Amino acid sequence: MVHITHDIDWLSPLHPYSVIKTFTHGKKWIKTSQLLNRKIFIEGIERLMQFNQSQNKNSIWLIGAPGKHTFYRKGLRYRFEDGEYNHMVSILKESKVVFGLHSVSSEPINQQCDRLTNALDKPIDYHRSHYLNFNPTSLYPQLKKATIKTDFSTGLSRNICLPKHTPPIEGVSITPTILFDNVFFFQAPEKVFEQFKQTLHDAKAEQRDVAVLFHPENFIINPTLWEYYEEVLKMVRES
Repeated sequence: MVHITHDIDWLSPLHPYSVIKTFTHGKKWIKTSQLLNRKIFIEGIERLMQFNQSQNKNSIWLIGAPGKHTFYRKGLRYRFEDGEYNHMVSILKESKVVFGLHSVSSEPINQQCDRLTNALDKPIDYHRSHYLNFNPTSLYPQLKKATIKTDFSTGLSRNICLPKHTPPIEGVSITPTILFDNVFFFQAPEKVFEQFKQTLHDAKAEQRDVAVLFHPENFIINPTLWEYYEEVLKMVRES
């Protein structure tokens, strides 16, 4: 099975790290003209959700639940008590999407998971570490404590990759993310699709579950990503 996942990293264009260039996105970043639209990321989430529905494609929405703003490069651009956060959760809950936790390293995962569980009124089964910033030795015991069953943190953000198979750790299934949308900011799409097709073939041959990741805010930064996302979904259906 190929899981389609969406990390929500930004909820406010006025966050300091939304204003400056981020090297994750190469030479592209949010435009100055977009900074005054406080709803731009919420609108992006709604559009992506509607597009998935039009494609009859279920996806997993990985949401952070930090107790405070994490004003550093590897922090999320929102906190649990922000107004935009509550708006986002209500929109996604109404659409009955599947949720997971997108954790930060600045506080225990079980605390973040408890906040998200209470907000959604349902258990959390999926997880991915923000910025792939995690220590396997400490991560999986924390996920077990939070009763999270599947982790998507393994993978490379700028290369197509099928890591070596890893059996469950602490009872948590390790499902690698084989494609991150960030790769389209650094490599030609033709090369990405060629590698992705081969990696899908390899995963199918090994009968392995894998995931692909697209961030809602990246569609705003680079609208061409819509074409790439549609092609990825097509390749997944045909694999």
